This record gives sequence, C-alpha cells and structure tokens, in this order.
Amino acid sequence: MNNSSLQSLEKDRMALFKGLSSLSQAQLSSSKVGWSINEILYHVWLAEISSEKYIRTKTKYPESLLKVKSSTYFRMFVVKILIPLGIIKVKAPQTTQLFPKKIDLKELNTKWAISRKSFDSLISELKEKKLEDKAVFKHPLVGRLNIKLTLAFYKFHFKHHQKQINALKKQI
Repeated sequence: MNNSSLQSLEKDRMALFKGLSSLSQAQLSSSKVGWSINEILYHVWLAEISSEKYIRTKTKYPESLLKVKSSTYFRMFVVKILIPLGIIKVKAPQTTQLFPKKIDLKELNTKWAISRKSFDSLISELKEKKLEDKAVFKHPLVGRLNIKLTLAFYKFHFKHHQKQINALKKQI
C-alpha cells in the first residue's frame, strides 16, 4: 500500500480482526440490542466498498467533478465532534444495512484486505489523473469529499464502530 492513511487504517483493521479471532461464531453473531459484532464489521466494509464503487463511477466523468467546498471541512469537523458526544445520530444508508444470514469472520477479513488493496490502487489512479483534490465522493451528511477527506471519514467511521465492537466484547 502506498497511501500512509490507508496503511494506518489497514493496520487498525488487522489488529481488530486479530483481537476478535478468539471469539466464537455465536459470540460474533449475537447481540441483545442492535447489530452484532459481525454485522458492524460487515456494515463498515460495505460502506467502504460502496464508496469505492461510487468513486470509480464518478471519476469516469472527470469534467463533472467539483472542488471541495471549504464548508465541507467545517462540517466534517463538527460531525467528528457531535457524533461521539451522542448529540447527533446518523442512520446508516439502507444499502449498508443488508447483511447475509451468516457472516464468516475469516472470509470477511479476506474480502476486506482485497478491497483495501483495490482502494489503494484507486488512490494511485486518482493521483495519476490529478483528481485527488477533486470532490469524488458525496457523503450524505458531510457533503462532497476529496480522497483525503474520504480516508478521514473511513478512519472516523471505523473508530466509531470499533468502540461499539469493544463495548459488545465486554458484554460477552
């Protein structure tokens, strides 16, 4: 991986999966309230692959790409503060709430590693085409993001759900 932000995120992901490897399928799949650990992981992965698909489609038409508005940076800052405080809650898009009946942790780990490599190649392609500063992804709450802000969102989203996973692990 060439991108340091993505490398850092990948290290965090691998550490999380390693920490979950001792849990049984039943422990990973159960939850008294809300999503299970497996469902949370699947949701985060789905969000990432969905955004990559969106970016790949959007960048086929580079003339349609806009610059990131300065207000987007402010919205990102505000969201990063308000969500952890519980002041605002965001409902996940429906497409990132569609889970298979059985989620295999090892299989998801493999798929996620592959998708991270694919995203890394996408970042390289955007740099080659000089599109890394363009607004390539539209976040429903924050607005249009360039690749750097998209990676910042990935990290925030991952950490947010990692806290939920850690809380669920304590209940087991």
